[in-house]
Amino acid sequence: MKTRARGQSDANMVWEHLLARPDPARGAITVQVIESFVDAIVSRQIPAGVRVPSTRAMAATLGIGRNTAIAAINSLVEQGYLVIKDRSGVFVAQFGFEAGATERRNEPRETDYDWHRRLGLELPAPRSQPLAPPSYNFRYGQFDPSTFPTSHWRQCERSALGLTQIADWGRDMVDMDDAGLIESLRRHVLPNHGIWAEANEILITLGGQEGRYLVARLLGQAGTTVGLERPGLPDMEQLIRSTAAKRVHLPVDQNGAVLSVELRQCDVIFITPGHQCPTTAVMPVERRQALLDIARRRDTIVVEDTYDTEVLSHGRMTPSLKSLDREGRVIHIGSLSKAVAPGLRTGFVVASPPVIEALRAIRRLIHRHPPGNIQRTLAMFIDRGYYHSYLRKVSGILQRRREVLSAALGELKTPARIVGSEGASTFWVEVPASVDTTALSAALESEGVLVDPGSRFFTDDAPRNYLRIAVSQIHESQIDKGVRRIDAAIRAAA
Repeated sequence: MKTRARGQSDANMVWEHLLARPDPARGAITVQVIESFVDAIVSRQIPAGVRVPSTRAMAATLGIGRNTAIAAINSLVEQGYLVIKDRSGVFVAQFGFEAGATERRNEPRETDYDWHRRLGLELPAPRSQPLAPPSYNFRYGQFDPSTFPTSHWRQCERSALGLTQIADWGRDMVDMDDAGLIESLRRHVLPNHGIWAEANEILITLGGQEGRYLVARLLGQAGTTVGLERPGLPDMEQLIRSTAAKRVHLPVDQNGAVLSVELRQCDVIFITPGHQCPTTAVMPVERRQALLDIARRRDTIVVEDTYDTEVLSHGRMTPSLKSLDREGRVIHIGSLSKAVAPGLRTGFVVASPPVIEALRAIRRLIHRHPPGNIQRTLAMFIDRGYYHSYLRKVSGILQRRREVLSAALGELKTPARIVGSEGASTFWVEVPASVDTTALSAALESEGVLVDPGSRFFTDDAPRNYLRIAVSQIHESQIDKGVRRIDAAIRAAA
């Protein structure tokens, strides 16, 4: 008996080494046990045919309840990772991959194929990710969990998971969108932009970014001249560069895109009239109307990106270009998720029916339609009034942060030109010409301060003495200290 007990103890020690002990702070214990088993089995730390200890022994080894161990084992059996043999116990299942395949995957290749030569692509440099959570995050578009309407969102998710709802959104809709979300946009979101659209004039996208991509693919044809703001959205520049279209850069002033000679040469123009990216300039109604007059005379298509207009401008937006358009030549791109949680990746395009039909055909070749469960949950979130109540709440929070940041920037000891239009969530800061803000932002990141260098918003001969500073995530109590660090770094670099 003593020998048997010792053998069991040794076996348990082996399993304790292979399986990570669950941590309640990391979430559901059962899920953690399942993930540990799967990792160990797939990586072949536990080979096929090995007998799994009893649930009682497993519970003692991992410091969990026996019911939790039973639930984890049953789930692994159901998923096919473990098998039960009558009167013998539970064993690791045999997988279909051939013996030794895992080891061969790690063998070095004789040569590396030159994909850069074959593809001939000029890809944008990836944005750096901080190695540790920043102390002061002044980057735009960052998610702030403290403002997320968790209870309301969970309520809508639970409703969307009803059996009748799943039967509806769970099917393959081919290239169609959730009718409920389209109706929610028509009735509760687009009217805030002055837009009254029919269902066949709306397309749901995976964020505003997919809307930009689809429109760029549709309009960026050979022989077409496309106008892009300078400075402007970096991704838009990359998208048009990947097409056969010719690019022209449009100058920007304190009122947004200038009605310049360059603009009058274009077949298509992409602009951010709400809060110009990155200068935050708001295009006045008079210039918007004049722009549409030029577009009509020269047969120009106008693509309006509602960049940074949803939250801080809630309830007091300048009429959109789409709302002033009487011909259907304006394409309107927006996002539903940026204001709530960027990770939801839900946006929309509003345009004339033939444009939406063409965009839908392109989207179908990529992924058919965005996930139905997210669309249905968002529709409920909007219809129940939670979307607009959240916008009102977060608008107040971000406005207070903006006021604190404006005051802190006003105290900079370094000479700087600061631009931040009312209702924008960012400030555009010009520092002395001797300061390279790309190097500055890298140095600040090592100190836990994240900012956007301005050079990424320009092309080619980019000035390097601009910064973009945002209030998306940083708490107002951290703003003053963070700005003081930025100021000290600028003075040291000047």
